[in-house]
Amino acid sequence: MATKRKTPKGERGRADNVEMMERVRQIIDLASGHQQPTREELAAEFKITTRALANVISYMKAIGVEISSQPRPRDGKKGYVVNAANFLRQDMSVAEAVASVLLTQSALGTPLAADRDSAASGVHRIASSLGKGVRQKLEQLEGRFAVRLLRAAKPPHPNTFRVVLDCLLENRVMTMEYESPYAAKKGPAAADAAMGAATAAAAAAGAGPKARKIETVLVEPYGVFFAKRSWYLVGRKRPAGAMRLYKLARIKRLEATSQHFEMPRGWTIDRHLENAWEIITKDANAPTVKVVVDLSKDVAGNMLETEWHPTQQVTMRPDGSARFTARVAGFEEIVWWILSIGSNARVVEPKELRDRVHDEIRRMHRMVEQDG
Repeated sequence: MATKRKTPKGERGRADNVEMMERVRQIIDLASGHQQPTREELAAEFKITTRALANVISYMKAIGVEISSQPRPRDGKKGYVVNAANFLRQDMSVAEAVASVLLTQSALGTPLAADRDSAASGVHRIASSLGKGVRQKLEQLEGRFAVRLLRAAKPPHPNTFRVVLDCLLENRVMTMEYESPYAAKKGPAAADAAMGAATAAAAAAGAGPKARKIETVLVEPYGVFFAKRSWYLVGRKRPAGAMRLYKLARIKRLEATSQHFEMPRGWTIDRHLENAWEIITKDANAPTVKVVVDLSKDVAGNMLETEWHPTQQVTMRPDGSARFTARVAGFEEIVWWILSIGSNARVVEPKELRDRVHDEIRRMHRMVEQDG
């Protein structure tokens, strides 16, 4: 006997939560002005039946959207009108409120809050819209809920983040004064970051404020992202420069120009960084390199609870040790990772990576001997 195929929800005019909320958003946009779309017009817009559209309207009322049907002045047909101002005045669950309010509050004062004033204002608006019962529960949780992040030693100026976002939205070229963290180092910010840990610390200690190089550059901003402890801008330096990485906290002055640029089709932050260990990446056409690292049984269990790289593969051994394999773009950051594991990590291949780790260990050993 043939099994009857179940019709997907979408084919019956029903929607999952994500699609339903997208329809809600579109109806709010359309019905908050003067259009007053009718039930038939909205059903045609979403390619669903008027009965399915009625389910969407009922859902909107259930979640607190003030929507009503009123005659349109232009033709007398009944169209929907939404009072969007009161949309957020509803009771969230405690879990939703924690995700919306307490998580954002925990990020204030950390590098994650690149624009603290806007973040504080946003969380205040959300908290003010909550029902009294949920607000009281949040107050009870305040001293018992925390997200421990590094504090901001030198955060970017709030206006920097706002200008960057505006330029991203409009594909507008920026001009900026960018400060290098190292006196003797020239070249892109990504190259600055590639210095060995010991060398970088010595350079930072010896470089006074006047010794740092400040460069005025024109940049096409492609994207902005947060990694570990800082915000970074990915952009193409003009004229006809390669892709560069700029730390927002090092931008001394920033302005949007009247020039625009065209983004490459399909470009995303994730694709740009897909083979980087964390933030440092090579040219998009550069080949990736396979790295193999053996981890001792003392650390394998803990280390492998984290996805360090999207290409990682792990082979566990009977004695509890593990072999870690990944394909990465460049060795700079993975060298630091290996050194952080200490004697519990052994580079199997490639030889170049093994040699770089050994060289760094020897330099560290010489520094210890000098201190003695």
